[in-house]
Amino acid sequence: MLSCGIPELSDLEDLKYVYDALRPQDSDADATTYFTRLIESSLGSVATKLNFFIHNLAQMKFTGSDARPTLSFAPRTHTIKTSGRIRDVFLCRHERVFNPSKGYTYVVKVQRESPGEVTFVQRTFEEFQELHNKLRLLFPSSLLPRYPPWTPRAPPGAPLGFAECLCPHSFPSRFVIGRSRGEAVAERRKEELNGYIWHLIHAAPEVAECDLIYTFFHPLPRDEKAAGTNPTPKAADATWARPLGKVGGEVKLSISYKNNKLFIMVMHIRGLPPLQDGNDPDPYVKTYLLPDPQKTTKRKTKVARKTCNPTYNEMLVYDGIPKGDLQQRELRLSVLSEEGFWENILLGEVGIRLRDLDLAQEKMGWFALGSRGHGTL
Repeated sequence: MLSCGIPELSDLEDLKYVYDALRPQDSDADATTYFTRLIESSLGSVATKLNFFIHNLAQMKFTGSDARPTLSFAPRTHTIKTSGRIRDVFLCRHERVFNPSKGYTYVVKVQRESPGEVTFVQRTFEEFQELHNKLRLLFPSSLLPRYPPWTPRAPPGAPLGFAECLCPHSFPSRFVIGRSRGEAVAERRKEELNGYIWHLIHAAPEVAECDLIYTFFHPLPRDEKAAGTNPTPKAADATWARPLGKVGGEVKLSISYKNNKLFIMVMHIRGLPPLQDGNDPDPYVKTYLLPDPQKTTKRKTKVARKTCNPTYNEMLVYDGIPKGDLQQRELRLSVLSEEGFWENILLGEVGIRLRDLDLAQEKMGWFALGSRGHGTL
């Protein structure tokens, strides 16, 4: 390297600096953790973000597209001409659903100008949020619903005191602390969403009559299926709830034991299937040492965003565990997708009997993820 003519590498001291920076004295696990944190720190720096921003601007300049945004959950685009003008919308209620996953959905009554034409559609909070985000791509914020400082007019049929409960924001916040008050959160969001959609269809014509809104309020196959038996479907029959994730993929682990400490490095995951709505999951890893009736051995990694092939390189440590105790334990590892307001979705899991491993040396390998079962290296 000294013969390359690089000014920063002109003598042996310069080379020693480079050599030491590559952490040759660290174990593979320690070096992996160190460099991963270094990369994350770099990605969080202002200079790096500014560099990405400039590159993105250049890319937008040369690869601009006229494609209009669409809704991921709607198979077709509908317009005011094909669907008929909407006269009124009203969010009737929220409903708890359990199948295929836990959560809440909202039933919206849609009335069109055609006499007696009333339909009911069911939409999740995430679908309302997707509509709002897509509208923001098309229109300036000044055209989208923002409630005035005076008391707004309540939608027809709204309960007494409805207008006073409208918040001064354009869209309800997704942020929720905990899940213990899910019913209260769903009720609050129902009122906020009611105000939002009423103002939406009474906005400027370019907004109120756009294809996105008419597609959102057009019945989907799941709505028509529910209406065929009962216009207000039971939670147990609700096929339009947020879909459950498939299971599959593999996780790469490094497992070692030293000084009464069990070290489990969660390195990579590959081949996670997307969620059934087509979106990539937000995966994280959770581990237990079983048996553990009190669940005191839970460890978790950070959440990786929108990926089926995340890299973690995080070390999960169990301290003060005698080697004889480990022979009776099973490492239960689960991969879940963080869903915020909804129940987290299980993407796959594996059970590893520690007595099957030679803990005198580090074991590294890929483990298949499934619904249940024991893993082998």
